[in-house]
Amino acid sequence: MREPLYFLFAHTLLKERKFIMLNLENTNSSCFNKLKRFRITIVGTGLIGGSLALALNGFKNAVVTGADIDKDSLKQALAAGAIDEAAENTQEAIAEADLVILCVSPRTTMKIIKEQKGNFKKGCVITDVCGTKHNLYRDIPQYIPESVEYIGIHPMAGKEVGGFVNACADLFQNTGFILIPLQTQTDKGTALMLEIAQYIGAKYTALTNPETHDDIIAYTSDLMHIAAGALCMDFHPQTAKAYTAGAFRDCTRIANMDAELWTELLICNGEKIVPHLENYINNLRLIKTAMQNKDTKAVHELLARASNNKKELLLR
Repeated sequence: MREPLYFLFAHTLLKERKFIMLNLENTNSSCFNKLKRFRITIVGTGLIGGSLALALNGFKNAVVTGADIDKDSLKQALAAGAIDEAAENTQEAIAEADLVILCVSPRTTMKIIKEQKGNFKKGCVITDVCGTKHNLYRDIPQYIPESVEYIGIHPMAGKEVGGFVNACADLFQNTGFILIPLQTQTDKGTALMLEIAQYIGAKYTALTNPETHDDIIAYTSDLMHIAAGALCMDFHPQTAKAYTAGAFRDCTRIANMDAELWTELLICNGEKIVPHLENYINNLRLIKTAMQNKDTKAVHELLARASNNKKELLLR
């Protein structure tokens, strides 16, 4: 009779070594499953998905699969070592995944969840990186199987340009990372996302609900894109690089946005954005009126208020 095979696992616990002997001939299949490598599928290998793939290199010694309808993006991700496998078929890509990260638009996220609801692996954690959540979360619960976890995230990082070609492993260093769990989930998904936030270098984390997330993001992100866009809708005909400096660069950088994506985001979160936009327009009117009246005191008070608010925001 063949001699039994043993694996010896050693770990240190409170400076005391304990040894565990596993008789592999008598080990059941569930134990073998635990020895399999963790599998991550990233759907959408553009700027955010590609950067996550690069930043997650080595996380849990995972096998990372990229799925994208853009063949060039997948080729670039493979060549860069961001992903281990490429898949053009989403169903195949998610079938064995322990973690599925949806790095696509809100509309596409909902489409994938509806179409693939029966194909997620039991015990899988699903997450999305969409910039708007409340509309998504209104519909998602009815399509999520009880055997999987769902938690949305919003890495507060990005660029005004997209595509894997602009992805980088350090995109999330020292940034914010928001977690938006479903009310029905356990702590499993939250714990995994916190692990990921730490691994990719995020510095600030927040746990919130979809409504609060969208209301705050309406100000900190959506309104900023609107303001930058409005500044670039018209410009002085003689404007040239010689006339621009840091203020122009900082205030208009994100005007070079993906118009298709941002149209979807602004329309989707319009209910939350409009009150902030009205407040912004009102503040512009206050400054305009004070300037027209040559009211030095009023202009100074308005600018001082803005300066003081910015100082307060820097401390939060």
